[in-house]
Amino acid sequence: MSVTHNYWPLVLENLKEKVSSSTFKAFFSRVEFVSTSNQGRKIVLAVPSAFNRNFIEKKYKQDFKNSIQAYYPSVIHVEYEIHQDQEALPIPSPSQQLLDNIEEQEKTAPINFQEVTQPTLLSSYLPKKTLNNLNPKYTFENFVVTRNNELAVNVAHSVIRQPGTLYNPVFLYGKVGLGKTHLLQAIGQKMLEERPSINIKYIPAETFANQYILAVQKRETTQFREYYRTVDLLLIDDIQFISGKEATQEAFFYTFNELHQQNKQIIITSDRPPKQQAAIEERLISRFEWGMVVDIHPPSLEDRIAIIKDKALRFGLPLDDKQILQIASKVETNVREMEGVLNRVKAIYNLSGRTEIGQQELDKTLSGLTSAAVNLNLNVKYQNPESIILAVSRVMGVPKAEIMGKSRLQDVAMARQIAMWFMKYELNLSFPAIGKVLGGKDHSTILHGCQKIETCRINQIKVQQQIELVKQILNQ
Repeated sequence: MSVTHNYWPLVLENLKEKVSSSTFKAFFSRVEFVSTSNQGRKIVLAVPSAFNRNFIEKKYKQDFKNSIQAYYPSVIHVEYEIHQDQEALPIPSPSQQLLDNIEEQEKTAPINFQEVTQPTLLSSYLPKKTLNNLNPKYTFENFVVTRNNELAVNVAHSVIRQPGTLYNPVFLYGKVGLGKTHLLQAIGQKMLEERPSINIKYIPAETFANQYILAVQKRETTQFREYYRTVDLLLIDDIQFISGKEATQEAFFYTFNELHQQNKQIIITSDRPPKQQAAIEERLISRFEWGMVVDIHPPSLEDRIAIIKDKALRFGLPLDDKQILQIASKVETNVREMEGVLNRVKAIYNLSGRTEIGQQELDKTLSGLTSAAVNLNLNVKYQNPESIILAVSRVMGVPKAEIMGKSRLQDVAMARQIAMWFMKYELNLSFPAIGKVLGGKDHSTILHGCQKIETCRINQIKVQQQIELVKQILNQ
């Protein structure tokens, strides 16, 4: 329980970004952690009054729950206890006038990006130095080590023992869903456990880029530089998202140099190796290769069986060996997809009230998986960009002339971007060549289109299915 309680200050820090200072002070500053139960699904909190509890439930229930789940990811139920402080002076309930004032502030007050004088906060869009953004569910204890990731895990432990001196930077790359983010954060968690005083920051590259844009807009680049150059362990996720962002790349270049010179550890993840980073400066790519570059491979059948056995045990699922083999044979490349399948099986199992997993229900769950969700990397047998455009046109229902044209209608733009993505990542055409094929589109347009589809194919089942259908046509 004491370990869990340590995360409560982080919940409150997270919530401060979502509500006004007056609201936080009046209603959240005295909320205290009591306990968790039911395998972490329920959290019990102490509040000073029923009025306080009712206000939170009425006005900020979802925001508060989101902040809680950021650090207690299993929580689905929040329970309140009324703990009146007998030794403190009585605190009157806030008047209706105060509530009205707070609500008005929430509606009208702009986001305050002005410089803050407190030394612990450099700017309102940069997290406090005490907030490392690590998710407590990502640890080495629940990371399954197999042959596909063994080297990456060994490098991770070596870095923890000798940060900043042995391998610096570490560049981890692999396709979507292979555990890069989990491993990245597990390193941070272990480092924090062994060296509680060090300054650790986990940040997606896209967030880093957005923060830098705000720093430029607010003329706070000096504060931005100072913030990141005091970090002891910098964990940058999905570095490919700074592709094409020249100013952000320059900011990261100088941050990298400063940290590296001070022997501060840098760990980076990406979906591709340094040499294949599109629209990232050569000087950055060379620095990515300075230390250790590690490829995380898709898991073999034996690896997938080991992963499913481990996760089934953690989920409390009584899968037999035949069922484990069935899932491992169906989900071939993506560990995250395996977890998704097991979560669906778990939901069905919990609702059924039985003591075993029904074979019929498992068959139905697995039959619902499209091959696009299972494997996005077929060997496509098309010959040229023309065949790609025609296949996309057929799947998306968008005429070839419109894909080649300038229409910005949503359906047309999506079809055009999918065609760009196929030409880039399957035919390996350059951005200028793709632009020429599509009627003279410029480099930045092609880059944006490819990045958008690369993101959508990870997060959107519909886009995955469309890509799969295009591949099926091209393979005919």
